[in-house]
Amino acid sequence: VGVDGFGTGENGNPATVQVKFRSGNYVLTANEDHLSNFLTSSWSDYRVPLEDEKNMLIVTTGLKVDDNTLQKMLKGKVRVLNRDALRQMFDNRPEWWKRFYESVEKSRPKVEAKHKPLQLRQHQLEAMTAIKDDPNAKGKIVLPTGCGKTLIEADVIRNLIKSFKRKKKYSPVIKVNSSRILLCFQLFDDIFEHLRSHGIEARYVNYNSGNKDDKEYAIAMRKEGWNYRKILSTTQYSEVVEIYEQCKKDQLPLIVFSTYHSSEKFAQSKIVPDLTINDEAHNLVSNNFTNVAKLPTDGNLFFTATEKITDSDEAEGMNNPAIFDNLIYSKSARELIEAGEMVPPYLHVVRSSNDNRIDTDYEKMFESVVEAFNAHERKIREASYSAQDMGAKVLVVCRGQQDLLQMFQTKAIEHFRATYPDIHLFALSSDFGICNDGVFEKPVVTNMKKYRLLKRLKALKSSDKALIFHVDMIGEGIDVSGITGVMPFRNCEEAKLIQNIGRSTRLHPIDRKKFYAGEITVEMRKTGGWIKPFSWIIIPSYMVESEGLEGRFRVIVNKLRAEFGFIPRQHTVIDNVRGLDDEEVIDTVNDMLKNKKNKKSGVDTFEHEFEKMSAIERIIMENEIDDKVEECWEEINTIMA
Repeated sequence: VGVDGFGTGENGNPATVQVKFRSGNYVLTANEDHLSNFLTSSWSDYRVPLEDEKNMLIVTTGLKVDDNTLQKMLKGKVRVLNRDALRQMFDNRPEWWKRFYESVEKSRPKVEAKHKPLQLRQHQLEAMTAIKDDPNAKGKIVLPTGCGKTLIEADVIRNLIKSFKRKKKYSPVIKVNSSRILLCFQLFDDIFEHLRSHGIEARYVNYNSGNKDDKEYAIAMRKEGWNYRKILSTTQYSEVVEIYEQCKKDQLPLIVFSTYHSSEKFAQSKIVPDLTINDEAHNLVSNNFTNVAKLPTDGNLFFTATEKITDSDEAEGMNNPAIFDNLIYSKSARELIEAGEMVPPYLHVVRSSNDNRIDTDYEKMFESVVEAFNAHERKIREASYSAQDMGAKVLVVCRGQQDLLQMFQTKAIEHFRATYPDIHLFALSSDFGICNDGVFEKPVVTNMKKYRLLKRLKALKSSDKALIFHVDMIGEGIDVSGITGVMPFRNCEEAKLIQNIGRSTRLHPIDRKKFYAGEITVEMRKTGGWIKPFSWIIIPSYMVESEGLEGRFRVIVNKLRAEFGFIPRQHTVIDNVRGLDDEEVIDTVNDMLKNKKNKKSGVDTFEHEFEKMSAIERIIMENEIDDKVEECWEEINTIMA
């Protein structure tokens, strides 16, 4: 409708073009194909003179434009290039195509970075040096959640492409493996942007069952002056072989993003990657995926926040050097907190005023989340140097899908949305569906729907407030920036709890900038100057737990002590480990088949305590006593020996 292209005609007057793709025997008419709009827009919007009969052109793959339309509706002013005319112009005319290609090349901007590349932080630079110096080009990089492992991965790829170029080898193959399709999409985004910021052109393949929408990347490529090449989403290795052959002709690197599920099938292509990056590599410790770690590749790097080990160094755990090689680089969360690269987590305990417990009182359960969010926001205002620059964003880890479904059907949520319109609301679960910033989408929950939700989350400003509910989809590896607090309603396995907590320990971007400029120090976290001095783990102590309230506190405190004291290593029994599905694993105690009904708890109001609570203090004291006893026994044994 209207004008598709404009420029200047041979007579020097403004010229316009309208393009109509139609079947070979189609006859275009003014009414059916809106051609009269082209004439009107050419005159009024593009100033083509009324008397001009040369500079309004319709290009169509159809048979022709109706003669009556041309004479009466278009006033005999419009020229037409139809199917036959196009054939005469283009078919078997190599000289024409050569001139066309040259004109396009002249119009392309020079390939150069259009925005400033991200600067690596100290620990990232150290990791890069360790990877470069590793003689085997194989091993583990173990760093806490939230410290920027993806940027290290992207820069490793950049350096490999540069080194190949220096050796006059222009088509390296890089394989990026991850645990989920959604994580493949996120890794693609981050790696694409990093390479693009350095002016590095590559060919990309999404080798899994998720379809990657490539419109925005096509636009980005064109802006850089690159030849646009479709981002292929496939599980057919023959298609990847075809693209690889083209990459060698075009002298372009090939980067393939694959789930662990699809990796063995990719190996059938016989393409041996020059480098394989395994993200969330602890998932490789399973009967389903252990072969992925052994697939042919020249370089093999395993990135994780939580090593999974076994009793024997010869089993399939990450302590088996035959599979995972050596530890190339690691830093503990405590080291990074002390270095100013992460914020420490503090405890925020929520209890009921009358000491009642909640099991299936979903009204009170949701009210407790809102109450905790408000208390958390007050704590931020108290602790932050500039609270207006940091909106509270709380990640709620539900016990299962039943809780999520029931909470979002309560009157409490209706009251919340009416009372707090400024708080962005998100929720994600396979049976529940998606709540994307207050907009509900019923199941089926596709990977593209999840991807759109995460893109919206990443687009939130630092000052925005948000509540984000999930069961297990966001915790592992998915980057949700700006989280200030995590509220776990269940005892996750160690790796998952650490992943969720890690979502909240990232620095505020302004703090990072000021910290690197020397304007604030680690010591100033408690005295002022930091917008986000801490993150908070919000413990709902009123929830009924099969293992008991004190047991719940003990598990969480022990895991916090472990994670922020050393690199966590989760002990795993391989015989019982299954491969990771692309959907969340739901707790059987909260299975949809149970369908627990809402039951009043009798909980009245809620009370909040930060950092200190008698039960917490007792557990910490008991742990410290146990440590001292163990030290004493070690000394006694040494003396006795």
